[in-house]
Amino acid sequence: MNRAKVLIAALLLCAGSVTGCGAFAAPTLTMLGPWTGGEEKAFRTVLGRFTERTGIEVRYQGTRAVNQVLQADVQKGQAPDVAALPSAGELARYARSNDLIPLGSGTLPDQQYGQQWRQLLNLGKAERYAVPVKADLKSVVWFNAAVSDRKPRTWDELRTLTSDLMGRGITPWCLGLEANSTSGWPGTDWIEDILLRQAGMQTYQNWVAGTLRWTSPEVKQAWSRWGELIGLPGAVRGGQSGALLTYFLDAQQTMFDSPPGCVLEHLPSFAIGGYPPESQQRFDFFPFPANAADAPPAFHVGVNLAGMFRDSAAARDLMTFLAGEEAQKIWPGLDGSTAFSVNERVRDSGLYNDRAVSKQVAQILTSDNTLCLDASDVMPAELADAFSRGVLTFVANPDRLDDVLEGLDKVQSGLPTQDRLTVSCSR
Repeated sequence: MNRAKVLIAALLLCAGSVTGCGAFAAPTLTMLGPWTGGEEKAFRTVLGRFTERTGIEVRYQGTRAVNQVLQADVQKGQAPDVAALPSAGELARYARSNDLIPLGSGTLPDQQYGQQWRQLLNLGKAERYAVPVKADLKSVVWFNAAVSDRKPRTWDELRTLTSDLMGRGITPWCLGLEANSTSGWPGTDWIEDILLRQAGMQTYQNWVAGTLRWTSPEVKQAWSRWGELIGLPGAVRGGQSGALLTYFLDAQQTMFDSPPGCVLEHLPSFAIGGYPPESQQRFDFFPFPANAADAPPAFHVGVNLAGMFRDSAAARDLMTFLAGEEAQKIWPGLDGSTAFSVNERVRDSGLYNDRAVSKQVAQILTSDNTLCLDASDVMPAELADAFSRGVLTFVANPDRLDDVLEGLDKVQSGLPTQDRLTVSCSR
């Protein structure tokens, strides 16, 4: 008998009693997450379905300062039942301190998730500690399909496309680095992709784990190559100074003007929320280029993970529901949604049949390609923040690259080695 039927039976049994039904009231859970505004509204739709199915209410608190709020709650002994974080590294830290509860078998329907995701959700430990709520594909370049249909496969081809567009009098790149308290993060995605696609998965993973120095040749080259590309005169709309002052979502505003202000953009898959409807076929994407055209595919991804901080049957029911096909289809299926699921049954359900570009994104997120968690999401918060600030310094003054990298090495050396997630990639 499922939980909803149990609750109904309990209510019928106590309906005629003197004390009433208070003793059989459905449990209420607390949940903390990073979604506010429209995203909170979408996620509350998911939670509403859970309440319909189980009778269990979920009191959700959304905040952009989710890491800080959760840390304070845990320190006070007032952790929520469940919390969702954009940082796998933060969740892994709570797993190491035994504040996060292992989920055991059965919470995640393994047959609905690929091997890469099953491994990554263990957060580097033997047991499973998290379930995915939604994901973003990051290793992609978006483009205005009316201006160019070229899809470079190598870094040299990307540089050639950039130069060819400039030769036609078209500004190639849309770039904004302003993001309030997290300004600089769009640049960290660039550097992560260059390192992953040119130095390979193991180098990327060593860097994320803190065993490769920021001043190493591989990491320095990733910064240098990005700087050379965006430093070409006319390569970025507004130039590098404009990129520093432009909010990251505003950079795409002229991408589909006539004539366009810029035509290429490197942002996660949520960028399509600012593009024309997919049915108009005005935009497309290509995977981030590698060193060689025949290099095996590899993608870095962002994912919001949920973990359980207070063990109860109701909390486990919520975790199981969030991982299942029904819940995973709700958010991506909402009108105008840019959320993606890594559940393979959602991919195959026909949900994306009328959205060709989104269908390609969903296929990559659930493919057997190499997948790596976003490095900034895995690094300790102090290092991730310094990474973002370093991007801003570098773009403002490329000659200070050595100072930036030496400063990051200094931050890294001051952090405990046990605060690092050693498994950030899987294939």
